[in-house]
Amino acid sequence: MAHSEDTHVPLINSIEAESSSATKKTDSLEVVILPSKTAITMDSNVFNNEKRHPHYLKKQTTIDRTSLSNISRRLAMRKKLHNRITFVTDIMCFLGILGIILMIIENEITFSRINTDDTILTWSIKLIITFSTVILIGLIMHYHYLEVSLYAVNNAIEDSRVTITTKRIFLIVFEIAVCSIHPIPRSFPRYLNASLIEKSSNSSTPPSYSLSYMDTDVALGLPMFARLYLIFRFMMFHSHLFLDASSRSIGYLNKISIDYFFLIKTYLEKDPIRTLTILCICLFLIGSWCLRACHCSPASEQASMLNSMWLFVVTFTTVGYGDFTPSTYCGRSVSAITSLVGVFSTALVIAVLAQRLLMNRREKYVHNFVLNIQLTKEYKLQAANVMKFAFKVWYMRHKKGSVSSFQHLQVKRQLFEAIHLFHEVKQKQKKLIDCCVDHVDLLAIQRNTSAQTYEATEQLKTMKVKIDNIEEKLLEMNINMNNTIDNIEKKLNMLLDKFSK
Repeated sequence: MAHSEDTHVPLINSIEAESSSATKKTDSLEVVILPSKTAITMDSNVFNNEKRHPHYLKKQTTIDRTSLSNISRRLAMRKKLHNRITFVTDIMCFLGILGIILMIIENEITFSRINTDDTILTWSIKLIITFSTVILIGLIMHYHYLEVSLYAVNNAIEDSRVTITTKRIFLIVFEIAVCSIHPIPRSFPRYLNASLIEKSSNSSTPPSYSLSYMDTDVALGLPMFARLYLIFRFMMFHSHLFLDASSRSIGYLNKISIDYFFLIKTYLEKDPIRTLTILCICLFLIGSWCLRACHCSPASEQASMLNSMWLFVVTFTTVGYGDFTPSTYCGRSVSAITSLVGVFSTALVIAVLAQRLLMNRREKYVHNFVLNIQLTKEYKLQAANVMKFAFKVWYMRHKKGSVSSFQHLQVKRQLFEAIHLFHEVKQKQKKLIDCCVDHVDLLAIQRNTSAQTYEATEQLKTMKVKIDNIEEKLLEMNINMNNTIDNIEKKLNMLLDKFSK
């Protein structure tokens, strides 16, 4: 019942500075600690061509080794705590189901008796249920202690008591209260070997028992079905989604908690028919027995299991024929809960069936392809009809002989009808093209566009580099040409000076 928090956070945290200030300066090293506990090291006095001092290199190596050893220690502790939580969850699930089975056996034995007095067998079963309940409550407290410790290890919290919140305390108390409800053994039975006949003969008056109220053992036994939430916790800790580190990391990065509801959604998405079938069968068996238990009393005729099943079915489907009606407050409460669960289950079944009846992508493509062929044929046929009736109208208008106005109007009506059908088929073709495009095609187009954009960007970068190289070469050629021209000019001046002399 307690909510399993997402404990899959990064195990790597930065080494916090020893100083309480946000910035710590040394001779040539400056460390800035951000609020996200990410240490950024900036060397303000060391240039690219200079070497670090061996003292700082040694200090950096020591910090890295300390961080790696801390991570290794926390990983080992995390694995150990996870294994212990899984083992405790398995035992809790076993004890919860065992208590429910023993409660059903004890109540069935009581239903077969004339009165509600305990026998040695029923008293022993109640004692075993009480003993298992005490162990279960202890395991619940130990489970939450391990869960808090695991959360502290994952978040690098030294004191795990910091993680205890008011909400967590309320959930722990509520879970203990739910699991502590069970039939309590009363005083030890005095009649050890008395038969049912002797007891019925010795009793002069039957015990007074109101049909509006149920037996105490039934009242304390029905809430024990709430322990079935332990099955979901067992499934969660043994699910591949929870055991796989990659799926947990992806869930943490997307802020998704892998809990009961996430697993139910996963199973409904993966195999909805099997999941709903198992869920409905479990509800059918539990609800039928609850209705039988609510209507079993020593002073009245006991309800059979088949009648209880029929009452559950007509209540679950919200039909209500009226041939069987609950006569106790317990039965009416169970019937009300059954009707609410039935409405919810019916909505789930309708949603699953609607999803299953939809065509998949391949079937939709085939269907649209066939429709497109039919619409193309219809388009050509209506285009031919338009041309045919237009020619008839022109022929009747220019015919020398007498043409009745009725025939002329009839041909015009056929022409207008052909034009209307022609436009209608064309509109259907446009809608069919729009229906063929779904989100998968849009994603494919977006992916192709992104790839083409990336290629164009890379080509532009390459062209920019080449243009820069050409520019450098042109500058170099310009410099060389200027130098060559200067040299030629100098030589010409020298030659002119020689000739002038």
